[in-house]
Amino acid sequence: MKYIGIDGCKAGWLAWIVSDSEVPEFKVVNTLDELVDDLTEATTLIDMPIGFSDSLTPDRLCDKAARRFLTSKRSSSVFPVPCREAVYQTDYVAACSANVEQLDKKFSKQTWGIVPKIRELDELIETHPNLSIRESHPEVVFAALKGEPLTFSKRTQEGKEERLSIIQQLAPQWCDGLSLAISNTKRKDVAIDDIYDAFVLMLVAYNAPQLSTLPEPSDVGGKADIDQNGRVREIVYWDKTR
Repeated sequence: MKYIGIDGCKAGWLAWIVSDSEVPEFKVVNTLDELVDDLTEATTLIDMPIGFSDSLTPDRLCDKAARRFLTSKRSSSVFPVPCREAVYQTDYVAACSANVEQLDKKFSKQTWGIVPKIRELDELIETHPNLSIRESHPEVVFAALKGEPLTFSKRTQEGKEERLSIIQQLAPQWCDGLSLAISNTKRKDVAIDDIYDAFVLMLVAYNAPQLSTLPEPSDVGGKADIDQNGRVREIVYWDKTR
């Protein structure tokens, strides 16, 4: 069994992979298709939206719950997810028009910048429905591990040190691998926070006896919140108090 954490990066995708009997390894790939062999028979957490917003739920319940979870400190790290029709447009203007038609709102150029990755993940799930890939969010994961939202932005040196400190408490035996990944990648391809984010998702996939979800099942009638194409809208994390 493999446990994988994936984050988007400038070069494409960064994946941390570990099995029960090995130390973690990292891969930087251009497309998710390059990871299919690893993703088979794996538990995978990815920092990318899976279920879409729609006219009935213009702001996904998991995103609202994540913002509440992170409070005002880090809630801005959870961005609104476009509708499916917008994600499959080929230019920003057309995508915004589709989003306005479905959700009555546009979305930012920053969000448009990751739309190709959202679409790529959706296509992977469509063509490989048996893969176990669940959406997570590093800010939620780090906050749950610390017991409160983080103090500093991941872009700052203080933020990097804050996140590394949490990882070191959880897996001190594997932290040499983080240094190796940082030294063996170029910052124009992979940011240091990408490395930490993917790593902590892998750690949660590996360590958590059970994953908690946002929203809580009780908040959606005890059932999964599913979009119009059958994608589960959730953000998973490890609640160590349970």
